[in-house]
Amino acid sequence: MEFVKNLSNSEAKYKYIGLTKLARQHFPKKDEIFKLKFKNKIYDMKVNNKDCIMLSQLYHRYQFQENDEVKIVKKVNDLFELSLT
Repeated sequence: MEFVKNLSNSEAKYKYIGLTKLARQHFPKKDEIFKLKFKNKIYDMKVNNKDCIMLSQLYHRYQFQENDEVKIVKKVNDLFELSLT
């Protein structure tokens, strides 16, 4: 699974990624913790009740901006990796 998206102004401002319905089915259930690797560090993340992943804890590594293209790839053992393309 590979999910690619350009962040909207709202997503960058409020520090989240909104998942599409198609992408949402590849992630764990609401509020279930999953591992997300970003810039060689692994974070505990979850999808909230609005099908969003909050990015707040990643902002010390990178200040996300509007139109940043983010890519989330599902790896082995339910590890996800987020990168900027």
